[in-house]
Amino acid sequence: MNKLTAQLASVPDRDNVVYEIYSGSVQVAEVSNEPDTGLRIEIFSCPDPSRIWSFDFNEFHALVEQAKRNIVG
Repeated sequence: MNKLTAQLASVPDRDNVVYEIYSGSVQVAEVSNEPDTGLRIEIFSCPDPSRIWSFDFNEFHALVEQAKRNIVG
């Protein structure tokens, strides 16, 4: 199981920076805080159709809370 990591990113289709969550080199989720929608999380499908995402709850929760602290102004 890969360790979860995260980074702030500036992407062209968003007004504000986003917080990207990765498992290894594969993006799992993106947390954004856009003017018209507020704080949201988009969770991406697992690229391997024979598997599902499965993460340690506390690790994932900590990254989501870190995202909130970093992108809410």
